[in-house]
Amino acid sequence: MQKEEIVRYYDQCQIDYSLFWDLNHSRAMHAGYWDETTRSLRDALKRENEVLAERVRICKRDRVLDAGCGVGGSSLFLAQKYGCDVVGISLSGKQVQRASTIAEKAQIHPKPSFLVGDYTHTGFEKHSFDVVWAVESVCHASNKEDFVAEAARLLKTGGRLILADGFALKDHPLMDKWLKGWGVPSLETAEDFIAMLKRHGFSNIEFQDATPHVMPSAKRLYLYSLFGVPLSKLGEWVGLRTSVQTENLLSARYHYQALKQGLWQYGIVSAKRSLI
Repeated sequence: MQKEEIVRYYDQCQIDYSLFWDLNHSRAMHAGYWDETTRSLRDALKRENEVLAERVRICKRDRVLDAGCGVGGSSLFLAQKYGCDVVGISLSGKQVQRASTIAEKAQIHPKPSFLVGDYTHTGFEKHSFDVVWAVESVCHASNKEDFVAEAARLLKTGGRLILADGFALKDHPLMDKWLKGWGVPSLETAEDFIAMLKRHGFSNIEFQDATPHVMPSAKRLYLYSLFGVPLSKLGEWVGLRTSVQTENLLSARYHYQALKQGLWQYGIVSAKRSLI
């Protein structure tokens, strides 16, 4: 899958995230994390940031790379809550512009910065970050090991990697139907991804199957798709919607069905960079 296809997906479907996913408030494009503390989607979106930050013990002295930052939700959260230095990168200039505008208006110090960039080849100096953070972004890489190699290059000794994403469990045509509509070429298995981390000098690797914590969000997306797809097709007919936007909503249906059938899992991975 070409980078242009990923940018096209996010640029055209940003409106759907605004309509259905609290984007204008939470600035989040991830699944969220439902537990005993959450009562709403907004709670779950915030809770996922909290869970990931706690997992790698984010602190004020950290410099964090938000790899695939979307419109900056996680970056803003980290800068505001912990006062750390955050740099967010995205392939989409539209996302970077929106994130930068939000950050400029926010009462946060230091303000996170946002750049158009590719997390597999960032151009940053080696050993220049304490944390690499990636929430539902690594799935878009055609070769996930390119991301792992770049994260290893960027992290200082003892630096931490934290990511949340989908991981394959079984091959099935339904997976291809879901992933294509969301601009994702493929998913790695957890075992293969962990092996990549080990090859590139990561240790203290922990994997959590967090599928139960995202199931409410997956079901919500499925329900949205039931009425959203017919309306989107009508919108295409009158020139107000695109086929990419309709496929996005249709893929929300396949996403839930594939999860219910045990074809993939939602995982949280943390690791430490132990070798230079």
